[in-house]
Amino acid sequence: MGLLDMLDNINYMHWSLGFVTAEFCWDLFLILRQRRTVKENRTPNDDVKKLMDEETYKKARLYSLEKINFGIIKDFYHELELLGITLSFFLAKLWNFSGKSIQYLGFADELIQSNMFLLQTTILSFVVHLPWSLYSTFVVEERHGFNKMTLGFYFKDTLKKMAVSQVITTILVTPLIWLIKWGGDYFFIYAWAFTFAFTMFIFFIYMDFIAPLFDKYTPVPESPLRTAIEDLAKSISFPLTKLYVVDGSKRSAHSNAFFYGFYKNKRIVLFDTLLDDTCNPMIGLDEDGNKRQFPADDTATGSTSGKGKGCSQEEVVAVLGHELGHWYHGHVWKPMILNQFLILGMFYTFGILVTNKKMLADFGFVDEQPTLISLLVIFQFIFSPFNRVMSAVSVYITRCFEFQADRFAVGLGLGEKLQSSLVKLVTDNLSFPLADKLFSTFNYSHPPILERLAAIREEMSKKSKSE
Repeated sequence: MGLLDMLDNINYMHWSLGFVTAEFCWDLFLILRQRRTVKENRTPNDDVKKLMDEETYKKARLYSLEKINFGIIKDFYHELELLGITLSFFLAKLWNFSGKSIQYLGFADELIQSNMFLLQTTILSFVVHLPWSLYSTFVVEERHGFNKMTLGFYFKDTLKKMAVSQVITTILVTPLIWLIKWGGDYFFIYAWAFTFAFTMFIFFIYMDFIAPLFDKYTPVPESPLRTAIEDLAKSISFPLTKLYVVDGSKRSAHSNAFFYGFYKNKRIVLFDTLLDDTCNPMIGLDEDGNKRQFPADDTATGSTSGKGKGCSQEEVVAVLGHELGHWYHGHVWKPMILNQFLILGMFYTFGILVTNKKMLADFGFVDEQPTLISLLVIFQFIFSPFNRVMSAVSVYITRCFEFQADRFAVGLGLGEKLQSSLVKLVTDNLSFPLADKLFSTFNYSHPPILERLAAIREEMSKKSKSE
């Protein structure tokens, strides 16, 4: 029996669900290992005591346990939901319903039906997953002091995201389906070129036109913090054009910072939750944007005595030294290029698999072979083993990039402040400092804090010896 005969004899739905179930069991095994690590380490060891006091450790441990327990229950539900939807041929039934919906509106076109199908799946997904999201936000995050949203803001924000996402999806999917049907034997090239151009377009307009729909991005006024960041950018020829603070505190107490932009038009965004009270240039501004006065002795020295959460000016600069290390080493465009080759290959493979009518028939589509459904089945189910492997590879590569960016910051002389900023971020975000080795290998895109600090100290030691 040849390979083609074997492919004709297998049930693609059963094979796909078998892998998805095996994947779920593997993830459950990993998370249970991490849960055991958290449960067994009731008190901080000597290394952890250098990072946080016992009270903070206890809070981080309880927060981690609650997230893990909630995540296990949620994942069990999602697995049962996926099995139920697939085994009951729900996708085929929903596709037929979407066809009847557009017929009622006076249409009979696959492109319109595809968008109706996506709209209906979005609405159903929102309704089904709403209780989980509400519990996560208003129970788990609220209990541990991170949620800052009201119920009204939550629904307004969620519905706005759904609307924007639906518009973007429609703009992407409609031409993509048309290109696949029109492109003939070389459709995969046209499909890849369009998705690449569309991705670049969204990347280009996102921060100027989409992100402001959800958050307020305020230019950082003249201040010691702005001067320090601009000096850092100049020292490594980073083409900084704009510097913003985003009001992340209206959603959560978690903190972050990032840069974005093309070529000579780079911008840096700081979450207001990243900045402590001594260096936050937004504190004390009135409605006219009048600048506050900064206590020179505190901001110049980066002293953190008597402060609440957040990083001092020197620590923020160290965090950005790490982020700019990603820019210096090309950690944005290198994965982007790799992903384009992968997407091109996946579209080419899709072109081979889509000719197999039995594949969609196994998922309940006997009379119709819609292009959108072919994309969903092949990319979500058939490619799931490949996606899993690439996910593990991506985690490994990202961890390597994080170490490299840390080394870059150390090379700039920011090692000490980078360490103290990482410790503050861990404590402020109640990140549990201990991790099961196998769990972290497959799940942590950033190295565990103890491992990361050790690598920074080692790099600082090498740097001091070479000087």
